[in-house]
Amino acid sequence: MNADPRDVRADLAGLLPAPAERDLPSDRHRLIQEFVMTQIHPDYPSAAPASRRAPRRRLILASALSAVAAATAAVALVGVDGTGTGGGTGSAADNRPPVAAERSGQQILLAAATTAGQRPATSGSYWFRRTECTGDTQEIWTRKDGRAWVRVAGSGKVRELGSVGFSLGGVDASFAQLQKLPARPAALKRWITEAVAKTEPGSDAATRERLVLGGLLDLLAKLPAPPAVRAAAFEAVAGYSGVTNTGATEGGQGLSIRLGAEPLVRLVVDPATAQIRQTNLVVLASGARPSAMCTVTAEWTDQLPR
Repeated sequence: MNADPRDVRADLAGLLPAPAERDLPSDRHRLIQEFVMTQIHPDYPSAAPASRRAPRRRLILASALSAVAAATAAVALVGVDGTGTGGGTGSAADNRPPVAAERSGQQILLAAATTAGQRPATSGSYWFRRTECTGDTQEIWTRKDGRAWVRVAGSGKVRELGSVGFSLGGVDASFAQLQKLPARPAALKRWITEAVAKTEPGSDAATRERLVLGGLLDLLAKLPAPPAVRAAAFEAVAGYSGVTNTGATEGGQGLSIRLGAEPLVRLVVDPATAQIRQTNLVVLASGARPSAMCTVTAEWTDQLPR
């Protein structure tokens, strides 16, 4: 009995993607199906012996499948309307990939925490910190034993300061203490809070709150803290309710933090390195207050300039 062309059509239709599949909308499915059907010739010899019908049918199926592949590629690349936008009626803008929603301030800080925790620990002979604030530049080199050198403004000469150690939110801390700080955000914040309370027993709550936040930012911008401690500091800062994403800016991502009625604390985070590059919260002997933005560079070095 001769093969019925309708059977061939049915076989081919079964090989086509279903209209409901995500990557082939129903209108494209219909066009491909119509195209394939035009490639099938129903008038092939009906009197051919049975032994020769199967190869003939396989040949037709193979040719039609090649047509399916070509048609699928053409429809996918050109689109129904021939514009290359991938849609029959939509514009090019309608077919662009969706833009990711802007991340919140908390999300930026938590992403930085992940990056900070994954970065390898580094070391050197001197911890170098350069701070630039409204034209005033300070450079200081601190050894692990607390001995420090500073570049004198004006002359440019490097002078030894003696043993000064490190400052964490106005609290003196040795290099060894920095390495042993808690690596969990709540415990780290509590450690700084208790240390500030001991150092500033007569200060009001607002002053202590600024100093605690200043201590967390010191760990992220100025101090040689271990990766796990820096990650905890980022998470602790992300826990403040007034964190806001202020947009991309020179040096990284801008953020602001509101502490009650105080002026906004501003900072710039470099997402690639998980470093705070700029901040306006400066910790002084008189306390910590937002001021002009300061650019901070801090890293290990083996060279002490003379």
